[in-house]
Amino acid sequence: MMLNLKQHNIWRVSRFLITGLFTATVATLSAHGAEQIQFFYGPFEPTIEVDDLQNLADSGELTGSLSVLSRRLNDQQIAELQTLLNLEFDIPAVMMSQLTYSAVGEQLLWRAGEILQTDSFLNGFYALRAALLFAAEDGQLTLLDVAHHFPQETIQIDFSLAIAFFEENRQLFALRDEVLATLRKQATTQPSFPIADSLAKSHQPGPYEWQIETMTFFASERQDTSQFYLFRPTIDSTIDQSVPTVVISHGMATSVWSLAYLAEHLASHGYAVILLEHPETTAQRFSQFFNGLAGPPSVTTLLNRPRDITAALDTLTQQAEQNPDLQMLNLESVGVLGHSLGGYTALAAAGADVNTEKIVESCEDDSIAQRPSLNLSMLIQCRFSEIPSNASLEVHDERVQAVIALNPFTSRVFGETGLGAIDIPVMLVSSLDDYFVPALPEQIEPYRWLQSLNRYLVLIEDATHFSLLERGATGALAVPEFLTGPESEAIHQQISALSLAFFERYLQHRPEISLEQLHLTQSVDESYRFDLFSGDLSYSP
Repeated sequence: MMLNLKQHNIWRVSRFLITGLFTATVATLSAHGAEQIQFFYGPFEPTIEVDDLQNLADSGELTGSLSVLSRRLNDQQIAELQTLLNLEFDIPAVMMSQLTYSAVGEQLLWRAGEILQTDSFLNGFYALRAALLFAAEDGQLTLLDVAHHFPQETIQIDFSLAIAFFEENRQLFALRDEVLATLRKQATTQPSFPIADSLAKSHQPGPYEWQIETMTFFASERQDTSQFYLFRPTIDSTIDQSVPTVVISHGMATSVWSLAYLAEHLASHGYAVILLEHPETTAQRFSQFFNGLAGPPSVTTLLNRPRDITAALDTLTQQAEQNPDLQMLNLESVGVLGHSLGGYTALAAAGADVNTEKIVESCEDDSIAQRPSLNLSMLIQCRFSEIPSNASLEVHDERVQAVIALNPFTSRVFGETGLGAIDIPVMLVSSLDDYFVPALPEQIEPYRWLQSLNRYLVLIEDATHFSLLERGATGALAVPEFLTGPESEAIHQQISALSLAFFERYLQHRPEISLEQLHLTQSVDESYRFDLFSGDLSYSP
């Protein structure tokens, strides 16, 4: 069945595919300058000359071996391709070495090498790594600058596998659009509910001031200390009042402050917020790793992260015995919110079971493990298969009573059985232009596995994996602009409003708040569109 994708979505996916593969490939030609890229497809062996690519990058003209594309690409697409060829990547030589020699980097290069091979039809893994390292050493990391370092005169592309890769991933986003259209059609037939007047402007700051305290905690599994930042509203401790508490978990290689705007918003509405730092996966730790000053995170970090939530809550509970200001905090019924790897962390702490059987089944199947895929989260999910068999997988903290997961990966690490173990209110938030943790396999379909009576799915059109983070706090690596999405304060206001409404409903027990009406199919300025769905979803794309 042919599916129609919006033109800008097709091109965004294409740009990412080319960047992801060609940064490690077309961008990697010979020590003396590769001369051609050859496509092998049955008896056909069409060739692209590197000089013609260079001319396109310099002049924007399709000449020689590229002239055939003039009948397939319009002027805008040709201009986009020229921009892509000149796109600069700021990755120093040491960082490139650390990336390409890391476990995840090697897996990514091996998968790319299945398509982009050497002239003896071998996996291009070693050639790609050498090309990237030499290019980074020379300080030139555009696609064509890197191209001059591939240690072969010809890059051979397995065209059949490349087409299968593109088609599989095109379908991933095409089916996503089909599902969204079906869900929107269903939503128009649902009844509307009034919302509480007090939350009609829930994106605006609340009446409370707050202070930030830096506190340390000890995690026995890690044998060292870490820290968190407590955003505590200034409420008179002599007043008999329980202050709701929310823990925020950052993503991999992301700043602990990347979701600080949510901490500030909730604190202004009377919430205590724990901005938790996971020491082995912070932006600072990854910067040290990329610069050769630290090793990569151990696989046990994946289990230690949800345990950090438990350790932080235990620390506050102990300190509250001596501190009246902390005694106001409700530490027995807390909310957790996390992004990306932090989304996994939040769901695991909320009771989702790590499904080792599902992980092994998926990640040890060569047809899956070796095949290039746009779902890059699988590189992390498959690391769970390396967890020692005698390790305890119990990370659930029963104090967690409501959870919000932004762009989480779930399909293999939890699977249907693991995610179905959650029995508390849960909200999954999905960016529809997320090319690292794609919406359909990691949030939309897994949403249907949830068994909680109170479950919500928020879809954000045109948002990327990084749209929900503070600008300038996205992580240890510079993220190209086309992957961050349009800059918009409104998207943060919308997430702030949703988070407040959710926690008011399920931590403060305010049944009059109806999330269904608060943000159902609502546009935010001209950049993003939100859709919120709840209960059972029915679709068959």
